Amino acid sequence: MASLLKMRRSNINLSPLLNIFRYSRGLYLALLAILLLFIFGSVLNRRQEYLQYFPSGSWPDLGQSRSTVIRPGDLVSSGSREVRPQDDQTPFAHEPIGLGTLRDVREGNFYRGGTLTIGHGSDDPEPPRPVVYDPYPDYNSDQWRKEFLGSFFACDGPRGRPLSRSNIQDMVSVYPGIPRDFPLPLLGSYAAIGIDAYTCANRFSRLGAYGYSDDPQPHINLSEANWGALQLQCVERNAARYSTRQTDSHSIKSILPLHPPLSSRKFLRDRPSSATRDLKHKSRSAVILRAWHDIDWTENLKQCVRSLIMELSLHSGGEYEVFILCHVKDKDIPYTDDDEAMQSVKSRFVPREFLDVTILFNDETLKTWYPKVDEHSTNYQYWQPVQIFSQSFQEFEYYWQLEMDARFMGHSYHFLEKSVEFAKRQPRKYLWERNAYFYLPGIHGSWQDFVRMVGSSVNGRGSVWGPQGTSDTTPVGPKPTTPSPEDDKYEWGVGEEADFISFLPIFDPVDTKWTFSNRLWGVSENTPRRASPVAMGRISKILVQQMHDLQIQGMGLVSEMTAPSLALWHGLKAVHVPHPVYIDGKWTAKELGRILNPGEPQKINGGSDSIWNWDHRWDHILYRLSYMFSTQTSEDLYRRWLGYPIDPNQFTDGSYHQDPQGRNWFDGGDLREDLYGPLCFPSMLLHPVKNTAEKKGPGMAVPV
Repeated sequence: MASLLKMRRSNINLSPLLNIFRYSRGLYLALLAILLLFIFGSVLNRRQEYLQYFPSGSWPDLGQSRSTVIRPGDLVSSGSREVRPQDDQTPFAHEPIGLGTLRDVREGNFYRGGTLTIGHGSDDPEPPRPVVYDPYPDYNSDQWRKEFLGSFFACDGPRGRPLSRSNIQDMVSVYPGIPRDFPLPLLGSYAAIGIDAYTCANRFSRLGAYGYSDDPQPHINLSEANWGALQLQCVERNAARYSTRQTDSHSIKSILPLHPPLSSRKFLRDRPSSATRDLKHKSRSAVILRAWHDIDWTENLKQCVRSLIMELSLHSGGEYEVFILCHVKDKDIPYTDDDEAMQSVKSRFVPREFLDVTILFNDETLKTWYPKVDEHSTNYQYWQPVQIFSQSFQEFEYYWQLEMDARFMGHSYHFLEKSVEFAKRQPRKYLWERNAYFYLPGIHGSWQDFVRMVGSSVNGRGSVWGPQGTSDTTPVGPKPTTPSPEDDKYEWGVGEEADFISFLPIFDPVDTKWTFSNRLWGVSENTPRRASPVAMGRISKILVQQMHDLQIQGMGLVSEMTAPSLALWHGLKAVHVPHPVYIDGKWTAKELGRILNPGEPQKINGGSDSIWNWDHRWDHILYRLSYMFSTQTSEDLYRRWLGYPIDPNQFTDGSYHQDPQGRNWFDGGDLREDLYGPLCFPSMLLHPVKNTAEKKGPGMAVPV
């Protein structure tokens, strides 16, 4: 047998098989090498994409991250992001110069809050890496479908493909954690509103998806996008989520209508369908950005407008639509109803990417619509263009007005949605009284503690309960459910959408020395009214109609009084949202409490000692807040966050930096990115920010 096997082996010629094996192995190795080169090339390309958004050494290592996407609430901390009453044991200061002067000292920890100092509660010595931040609802989930009609479809983005909420090119990225020793907001509260308090963003992670880069030749040119077309396509793709009226196709004209319609248009309301009465259409909101024809379109301004369109409109499937309402101030610019001619005017002043979201208006348009009102300047009648806009764009339930010098440091959709949810949760009982306060957790405790405190202090003193206007007003709001607020158990108004949302307190200006308290046209000075500084916020369809109708009749109030006063007269729901506001100084909550909230409980800031009095007594505090009608701090924070150092020539440039009260207003904040990394800020709303180019323009943060 052995000899037979040996003979058979000797008769087999194995060389062809060996040749085939050698050839196949060579082919296999060659294919493997090609595959490895392809993978390596893809990794390099992907790394270049990331490097476009993050500086060297800080781009995300997705392999080391627990998750490439985080959502609000994913990160929690044992520490609180607000001051508690028991934390403030400092005695009142003896201040012979005046209240609030001793601790009028700059807070340097804002400018040491770089990415290299972020604490993330991990034993990993390496600093945390940025990851995609997704604050959107779980669209198309079973829970979502139990509430809303239709289906969500991803919209196309500026790169010519559907947006992905897991793609770093399409989304905001954040760092998990907060920089070490970063100051706490003394005003407002993350917890009360529900805003994420435990993430931060630097300029690369916040604006990288919208064109920000330190590369002088970025790989992607977003200026070629047509944001108007993208928004329109997005709504069409998601049309089943909205009512027919909300998706009526409309072509955006270059200008607001020069004349009102011959017959007054009333807002249409959809009839609920009995077949789907348990499900609802999603409401839509217009976001109106106020601009003027010769505004300086810095790269930062373009990036911020892109961010609002992407975050609010495209990623939400059209829940918001962004418009730019542009004031043509120059009377020498030809202004007609010829759309082609006005398109040419737009092209002279507005970047091409924003042409199809921009609508022009001028002073003559306002005069033609409201000839019986004697005032049409945008300083005093800031809402008039929005009122006209609402008559032409009736498909929206709500209208947000934002200024071009406001900046969302966190995700804008998350901020606005949480503000809306907070307002919806508020009961009407003692709501107007709560609205007048600056909410300071360091004095008032939790929001529930604050509600109880206001209730106990106001009880029996008289309170706004239902409409409070004139005999000429026919209220359109709901009637109170009980005869008096004392009979209500904080139930009326809970779950009701707010008709007016403001980001600063809403106060009674009648007995104050606020500079605009008697700026009235056709309205008696004895008429009850309310005011909220900075005409930014949200108004409902029903409120803006009342504002329009009032001015058609020839009556008007100054901008900051228009929306809150009409809400008061008609018994509509108005809410001051106490968002987190930072202060650049060493003041304590206890000090600020007695300065910012003077007056009787039922009329906080409504008397001769109001913080809103135009005597400039408190400018050294108000102008150090991160959100105010005018403030140095917002611009200091934003410019240092952009990586711009203090101008070393500001002390010798010949400019006048001292106000009439003798206070000096220079840029502040010692920037040391070499030690701390790029500044990383938690979510906050800054206003105003006048200078966003590295070389400052003539506008100053605090006018002097």
